[in-house]
Amino acid sequence: MSASPQALEFEALKFRRAPVVRTVSVLIGVGLPVLAAAFMVAATSDGSSQIGLKAAAMLTSTGWTGYFAMVGMLLSVGALMGIGFVVCWCFGREFTEKTQACLYALPVSRRRLAYAKFTVILLWSLVLCLVTVALALLAGGIIGLGMPGPEDLVVAGKAWCAGALAALLACPLAVVASVARGYLPGVGGLVLLVVITQVVTAFGTGAWFPYAAPGLWMGMGGPAAAETVSPLQLLLCVPVSVLGIAVTGQWWKNMEISAG
Repeated sequence: MSASPQALEFEALKFRRAPVVRTVSVLIGVGLPVLAAAFMVAATSDGSSQIGLKAAAMLTSTGWTGYFAMVGMLLSVGALMGIGFVVCWCFGREFTEKTQACLYALPVSRRRLAYAKFTVILLWSLVLCLVTVALALLAGGIIGLGMPGPEDLVVAGKAWCAGALAALLACPLAVVASVARGYLPGVGGLVLLVVITQVVTAFGTGAWFPYAAPGLWMGMGGPAAAETVSPLQLLLCVPVSVLGIAVTGQWWKNMEISAG
């Protein structure tokens, strides 16, 4: 699974110019830290409003540790939704905008183009999650959490890992967007995944379901549930992502121009 430099340059150029990528970058990179900070203020305020009570229920601890855990929870869901949408758009737009026929004229194979798309998306995702955690650190200082300690930075690293795992889990959505020849079916698959994740988690088996494990690990099901998530369960996200990338690459290799 490798992408040629020409394919990477071609896909990176399209990616940088896409309004949807810029929108998702702002929503995740800036919106999530602001939201986490707002939840933290609401949870630690003296008021007993509904928002404050619900925000307090999300806290697994106090101070920076609880704050970064909340950032990780938001990233585990927000990154999957936002990056998943970008994956669906990146692979489905070729069919929605009727540009798939042009891919046959390029000097690189279509499979390498698919791998280039994944490479660009994943690199952007990892940087985006890092920016999100960095801005969350800044926002935490603004709301008066003080100076984080080494143990707090460990939780910040876990939050970044939760976002990175969510990015990996978004990759299989490319299969749906490619086979269905459009990004809207991929978005539908994303919504279905979120619903299935909620159902599986409700039945108590979420730790073994890759799409639920990162959120549970960050404390979405409570501190007790977080402690039951093992490294093996988290690493299941990797083969799921690799399988999605491999299947997408093979499909793009054998792709035929639609009669429509």
